[in-house]
Amino acid sequence: MYFSVEQRNGDDSGEHSDASAQHALEGLRAELDAVDATLLEAVRQRLEVCLRIGELKRREHIAMMQPGRIHIVHERARQYADSHSLSPEFFDALYDLLIAETCRLEDLVINTEPADEGPHHNGHHDHRDNHHVRHSSVPSANVES
Repeated sequence: MYFSVEQRNGDDSGEHSDASAQHALEGLRAELDAVDATLLEAVRQRLEVCLRIGELKRREHIAMMQPGRIHIVHERARQYADSHSLSPEFFDALYDLLIAETCRLEDLVINTEPADEGPHHNGHHDHRDNHHVRHSSVPSANVES
């Protein structure tokens, strides 16, 4: 069973809402905005961890794709959905998006030359040739790590 939407009395257009309903709506929207801020920060943190995983995979020559890990992540999300009466299909789609971004960013990390291994000219590293991915500029996403 998924979340259900109860029948509402009246019109949802907002045209006939009284001040109390508008105030309640504003409060709920503020609450939603706070949840969204938390969600966005959690995704950023997750991507940052995945960047470090991509760097480790590059250094240690570990294959980017880890299908077993992808399965584990999806299964954990489905179990979470089931235990909270949420849609497993939604969580599958959400993690498909996260995995796609993981692969894109991890590919950037793995296939980019790190600064300390970059080209050297006259015994000095030329920063103009430095194209490695930096933590501050590219978050990572490695849900299959």
